[in-house]
Parts: sequence; C-alpha cells; structure tokens
Amino acid sequence: MTRASLLVSGIIFSASLLASPLENQREKFLDALDAARSGQHDRVQQVLPQLADYPLLPYIQYAQAIQQLKRITPEQADELLLTFQGTPLYQRFASAYTVSLAEDRRWSDFNHYITKVRNPSAQLECMAARGELQAGNSAKAYSEGLRLWQVGGSQHASCDPLFNRMIENGQITSAAGLERAVLAVESNNIAIARYVERFITDPAAQQQMSLVWQLYNQPESLADNPGLIRPNNPYADRLVAMSIQRLATSDLRRALVTWATLNKNLQLSTEVQAPVINRLGVLYAKRFQPDAEVVLAQVDPTYQYSDVTEWRARLALTQQDWPRVLTLINQLPDNLQSEGRWLYWSLVANLQLGRQPNAEQLNILASERSYYGFKAAELTQRPFSINNRPSNFTPMQKQQISGLPAMQRMYEFYRLGQTREATQEWNFMVSMLSPEQLHAASHVVQSWGWYFQGIRGAIASDQWDDLALRFPAPFKNLFDQASREFEIEPSWALAVTRQESAFLDVARSGAGARGLMQLMPETARETARRANIPLSSLDRLNEPDINVRLGSAYLAQMQRQFGNNRVHATAAYNAGPGRVRQWLSARGHLPLDIWIETIPFDETRGYVLNVLAFGVIYNTMAGQPARVFSDYERAQLAWNNATR
Repeated sequence: MTRASLLVSGIIFSASLLASPLENQREKFLDALDAARSGQHDRVQQVLPQLADYPLLPYIQYAQAIQQLKRITPEQADELLLTFQGTPLYQRFASAYTVSLAEDRRWSDFNHYITKVRNPSAQLECMAARGELQAGNSAKAYSEGLRLWQVGGSQHASCDPLFNRMIENGQITSAAGLERAVLAVESNNIAIARYVERFITDPAAQQQMSLVWQLYNQPESLADNPGLIRPNNPYADRLVAMSIQRLATSDLRRALVTWATLNKNLQLSTEVQAPVINRLGVLYAKRFQPDAEVVLAQVDPTYQYSDVTEWRARLALTQQDWPRVLTLINQLPDNLQSEGRWLYWSLVANLQLGRQPNAEQLNILASERSYYGFKAAELTQRPFSINNRPSNFTPMQKQQISGLPAMQRMYEFYRLGQTREATQEWNFMVSMLSPEQLHAASHVVQSWGWYFQGIRGAIASDQWDDLALRFPAPFKNLFDQASREFEIEPSWALAVTRQESAFLDVARSGAGARGLMQLMPETARETARRANIPLSSLDRLNEPDINVRLGSAYLAQMQRQFGNNRVHATAAYNAGPGRVRQWLSARGHLPLDIWIETIPFDETRGYVLNVLAFGVIYNTMAGQPARVFSDYERAQLAWNNATR
C-alpha cells in the first residue's frame, strides 16, 4: 500500500517497511486485533508498523474503524472502502457506516453510501424509507413502509419511527392489517396477529379474521364442516393449508382425509397442494399404518406428487408386492425413474416376477458411482465403476492460486485456527474465480490439511469425479491403529468420518456432537469408560487421535450390539441404537435392502447409503478388496433372494 492510511489512527504505512517473519506477525496480529476491538489505539499503533505487509492488516483497520464510526468523514470512509475492496470487509463496513449515517440523520451521505450495500437489511431499508420521508417523498416512503410492515414477524426497531408515522397518517388499511395478521398466524406469531387486529376495522375483514382464529384454535372444525371455507374466499388456499397442518399435529389421518374432501370442493392449486401433500403424505406413509395406501390414494389419486408416490412404492416394498412396486415406479416422473434407486428396485421387482433384468438398465445402473450402482455391480459380479478423473494442475498453477490475496488471508486465518473467518474469505472468493481456478484452489486448501473446504470446493467447481479431492484419507495411521484395536474395517470408520464431518476436526453440530466422528458428549464419556480411553475433558474430542479411537470403539460396540450387521450398526451410529431396535422390531423381518430403503428418517437412510458407498470408494482407491455387503449381509437382500 503506497498510501493506505489507517484513518482513525492517523498513521501512513509505507510499502518499504520490512516484513517480520510470519509466525511473529501472526502473534502480533492477534494482539493488535484484540487491542483494536477494545479501543486501545495506542497499543495498536505500537504494533502496526510490523504488520504493514501482513495479509490480515485490513481486519485491524476494520476493527478500529468500527470503534470510531461516528468520527469517520465521508472522505475517510471512501479511503477505507478502497482498502477493503476485494475483501468481505467492504460490505461489512459499507453497511455499518451507512447505518451510522442514518442514526445521525445525515440523509444526503446516507443516500450515497446505501448504493454501495449489495443486499440492504430490513434495518437499512427502513432507514432509507425514513430518508424519503425527510426529503418530502411521503408516497414513496409509505409504499416502501407498507412492504416492510406486511411480514409475519417483527421488524428491526429502526422501522418503528416509519411505522408510527404511517399509523398516524392512516396508511394502514383494514386489508393491510388482515394480510399481516394472516401472515403472523401462518408463522405462529400470535402476539403480532393480536396487535395487528386493531387495524382491522372493516366488518368483512373482521369476519374473515374471526374465521382465521377459529381455524387456528379449532382446526378440527374444518373437518367437521368443510363448508367453512367457500371457493370465493380470497384466502381459501392459505386457510386450508394452515388449518390442515394444525389439525395434522393431533390427527394426521383425519387431516389428510379432510384435505382430500376440501380439494374436491375448492379445487386447490397445485402450488398450494404440493408442499402440504408431500410433507403430510410422506409423514403418514412413514408411520406404516395398514390403511396408508388407501389414504394416500385419496389424497393423490393421479400420482401428481412424486414424494408421496415414492413412499407409496416403499410401502409396496414392505408388502413385497412386486407388481404394485413396478406400477408405482412407472407413475414417477421420467427423471426419478432413471435414478439409481428406482432402476435398482425395478430390476429387483422384475427378478422377483421371474423376468430377466433389462440389460440396458442394468448396464446404466452398474456404471454409477453410488450405493445402488455399486450394489448392482456387486450382485452381478462386475467391477465397481468409481469413475475417477484426477486433476493435473501444475505446481505453477497452484502457486499462482496460492498467491491470490484472498487465498493468503484465508491461509492466515486457517493457520490461526480461525476457521469461521477463513470460511468467510472462501465464500467471498468463490464468486470471483472461474471453475478451473476454484478447482485448483480446492487442491491448495486440501494441501494445508483443510480437507473439509477442499471437499466443498470440489462440489462448488462441479468436480464430482476428482475423487482424491472429494475423498481424502487423512489420519491414516490413526484409523489403521483404531481399526486394529477395535477389530473393525478401516474403510468403515473412514467412510463414517467422511459422512459425519468431512474431516473437519473442530466440527460441532447443532445438537452438540464434536470432532471428526461427531461424538455426542454422553456417548463419548460412556464409550471412554467402556474402552478405557482417557477423556479428561470434552475439549479433547477435537483431538483427532482421541476422537478416532472413541468413534471406532463406538462403531465396534454398535456392530456387536446388532449381531455383526454393519448396516444396522451404521444406522445406530447416526440415529441411536434405541431407534434402530424399534425399526427392527417393526420391520426387521424384511430383506435387508428393503429395510434400508424404508428407514423412516431421511437423514439416516441417506447416511447409511453414503457410508456403504464411501467404503467401496475408499477401498478401491487404496487398492484394497472392496464390497458393499459382507456375505452375511448379502444373503439377506431381496435381489439375492430373487436369483436363488
């Protein structure tokens, strides 16, 4: 920087300043950033000359600027924006400075800087409308204000002056009040709906609101009297959807049957029906009630809703009604029929009916890199098609990508253990790179040991066949040692880890699971006691050696608990052994592949499919024998039973 002054401190940096070694600079950066955030400007100034060429210097400048927003002039703001250009800090500062201008009622400057904010928040939009009021453009301000007012939730407090002015000037009509009240009820924000009722003064609107409350508080009244909602009611679609979903929480079957009746009377639009029928219909199917097919046929007699049709096919699988399975698969859209899942079940159904598999379909399926493709290949004694296409980036290409300012900032944050900030830099950089550059960048971050981001980069750059990038195998010694110690297959634990965390050792789920193999605290403590593994603190779950040992020990425990069946053990690792025991009690008599297909938790079903497929990929890439199923597991498959 030839003249990038840190405006709030008055220091002008020179490009001629010599850089300190990176390790020292990292330590000084953390110290300076902490000082900047706490307003200790003298302490910052002592360190800054040694950070003049450090990639993360703008973050110190930003922290100081935020501390002194009210004192920054537009000229200084422009210079700071130039400094932040090409970083995530540009939009952060532009937004914060624009808010500050509105708070100070500097409307002329506000109107200039809000144009620099890419996606203004509701707070800024309300401030902009207040600026229009100040300028005398009341019609524009009220129009924008009404848009911001008509939401189902609360708005930012900065909107209150605008909304108050609108109320004082009679800008909130009965129609507007009714619309917001319905939005609030749909969002279950009852306090807002009650508040908004005061604006509903028109008798017809009041009557409509009374109906809204009746259907919200007593949704069964619509089941008792479907005529409550008439075809000419402008809110008919929304009121039906709201009340049926409310009824479904207490009586799902009645909700579905009532929906079918109402649809005959009201001819509800497909756009309204699709999310409700797919969600509630699938939910009922997952309960495996004896009348499920009858109820779902009432709700969707013409197979319009593919989620429901797929689950009707699964219900037919539980009955092993193979003609019905084929009929339902044929009712699916073409794109779903050609997916590996339904190609597989179509082939199985035909085998069960004594027909030879369709050779073309079988070839297509066996060439897929997926659970279904691998299964078809294994069952027909074909080689697995992993379809690997390694990248061929030169060291020079990787060096060029590594030299990008965004990559340098990302690397520093990663080395500092600040993964969140590194990820923000990555997300910002993605939009600026070509797919090829992004692909190369993904390999670079993988070389740092940031495997999680390398996997994300493969997906973002559409490099599905670069398996070295998508399926790294770090911590090999840890997995090998743990698998020997607990007598499990190494690729199994590796596949579970790839599915659980994509090798992010500091991963932490919303439920509290931690580390590479995403162990819940209580599970980790119990497993540590059982396996005699020291666990002095839950923080140690972020240590790869501890986490892999504990995760492998727990996998082995699940495998023993479920009779050496890896499928059931894998499901238990994800959903818990109690739930898997329930599913086995209800449907454990089914062939294993049908049992997998009818796991009622979508997440767990996808988890099991991925782990089985990932194990094949890892073994194949390592030059090891690969199998989807053991002999014991394979003997339990519907396909295998059909070919005996």
